[in-house]
Amino acid sequence: MTPIQPLHVEKRRRSIWDTLLLFVAGFMVIQGLVGGEVLPVLSGLGVGLFLFFTRHSRYELFEDALVVRFMAPRTIVIRLADVQDVRLVKMPLGGPALLISRAGRGGLAIMPVDPEGLLARLKAGSGLKTQPPKPEADDAPGPAQRGRRGPRPRD
Repeated sequence: MTPIQPLHVEKRRRSIWDTLLLFVAGFMVIQGLVGGEVLPVLSGLGVGLFLFFTRHSRYELFEDALVVRFMAPRTIVIRLADVQDVRLVKMPLGGPALLISRAGRGGLAIMPVDPEGLLARLKAGSGLKTQPPKPEADDAPGPAQRGRRGPRPRD
């Protein structure tokens, strides 16, 4: 029996936060070892484990599911039938990411190397309707502006 092959595989795009947290973890471990202290070593190892268990490493798109694999032996399986919305968002210091809204659960932000390509594949696979972004016009009616009242007349 052959294993089911994914339709599309994409790696995670690295952000500045990954590098910064890895540098901080290494610095804490080195400072603890040099100073002979246990707390910085344990804190640095804790930050390293946090990175290991919370950072995505790869995204695999199957016919009916998106599998998010982490650096650790941990995976999240998102059934495409449960996907309510997929949209492109900008992450602070991380660049573009995809926000996947699931029925009955929260959203999940993923950062693939090609977010637009994975967005198109996810929308095609999940059957979501692609809505083009609405252009914002300068003369478009917006929320009603409340005018400021002038000073009260003195009696």
